[in-house]
Amino acid sequence: MIKNFRLNILIRLLVITVLITLLIYFLLVEIRYLRSIYLAVFLALAIGELVWYVDRTNRDFTTFLLSLLQDDFTTTFSETTKGKSFNRLYSAFNKITQKFEQISSAKEVQHLYLEALVDHIRVGIISFDKKGKIHLMNQAFQKMLDCPSMAFLNNLNLLDPRLPETFKEIKPKENKLLKVQVNNELLQLSIHASEFILDDTYYKLISVQNIKNELDANELDAWQKLIRVQTHEIMNSVTPITSLSGSLRQLISNEESDTNTIDKVSVGLEAIESRSKGLQNFTDAYRKLTKIPIPKFSEVDMASQLDKVLLLLKEELQYIKVSLEVEDELKIIADKDLMDQVLINLIKNASEALENKQDAFLSIKAWQQGETYIVFNDNGSGIDSDKLDQVFVPFFTTKKEGSGIGLALSRQIIRLHNGNIDIKSSVEYGTTVTIMI
Repeated sequence: MIKNFRLNILIRLLVITVLITLLIYFLLVEIRYLRSIYLAVFLALAIGELVWYVDRTNRDFTTFLLSLLQDDFTTTFSETTKGKSFNRLYSAFNKITQKFEQISSAKEVQHLYLEALVDHIRVGIISFDKKGKIHLMNQAFQKMLDCPSMAFLNNLNLLDPRLPETFKEIKPKENKLLKVQVNNELLQLSIHASEFILDDTYYKLISVQNIKNELDANELDAWQKLIRVQTHEIMNSVTPITSLSGSLRQLISNEESDTNTIDKVSVGLEAIESRSKGLQNFTDAYRKLTKIPIPKFSEVDMASQLDKVLLLLKEELQYIKVSLEVEDELKIIADKDLMDQVLINLIKNASEALENKQDAFLSIKAWQQGETYIVFNDNGSGIDSDKLDQVFVPFFTTKKEGSGIGLALSRQIIRLHNGNIDIKSSVEYGTTVTIMI
């Protein structure tokens, strides 16, 4: 095989030149038309073959590009048949193909690694696009809901119609709880969502956890704490009432109804009435805790809301240095009246903790960073570390006069707003209460 492209072209041009010369000779000198026809046919074939040969490079280049577009990296080109310049070109083709093959292999390995990683996670994960087509569903999700891999989100209707509806409606960074029954087993699903765009395609990523065991444990712990507090409060009222009632009965049965006896009975009845009212107040506080109205959401300006509450509590705060910093035009979606109740509770708690404190100060800051943060910081007496985990337990209080429902009520209200409330406190540095909503 001739290995030089230029030589191949020269030979073909030489053949064409010879054929043209012979055609002219036999057509004009010898005047032999039959031979002229044969030569004309050969000449056309030679010219066509020359064009095909020259165009071969373009065909190879087209084949190379189509192979890349179709992710076909098996096509190779000979690097030793057309001379140095073309050999270098085909060598570059082959190297580019090999590079793309390496990139494709690396992406495939990375994809397999991420697939294995996602399947290894115990949290259920599902991802879908705007049309509801599922692109990812890991084994934890399938095992949790006892379902096979699915192509579309609406297929989850077979398990529970609320599942696809919740997955579509949940907003990014939002958490939702959903009770689902699968194979006669109740699941408490904690659902969290995020979204992203890849190659101009929208995807929503949902993570799902069954937190039934954790909720059961926390619920049992909460009930135990609540029962302890209720038992303590009720027994504190019932025991003296029982004891005093018995004493009065004996007093009436053993003595004559003189003035002294009547006075003793009167004092005893007043004590019984007092403790009965205390027990009634306790019951009323419990009723208040369990009957929070449904929030009526509207746009609330935090600056004006806090200014109004501070003005309302001006008397309680007259000996306290109050600092208020609110981000410009900070607004939240909340129930205005319920938020008033929370703010009043927290500021009153701070003012009571700062009672008789020299250089008492209360700092209130509010800003938005993804979520809205409202932070109350005081330098009051603080809360003992062994009591800090009980401050949200209903009827638990560290104050001499207090119902013990303020913080519990505040937490319930904030949770109705899909938020959270957190307390950090120490005897040395005071208390910091943070609302995230």
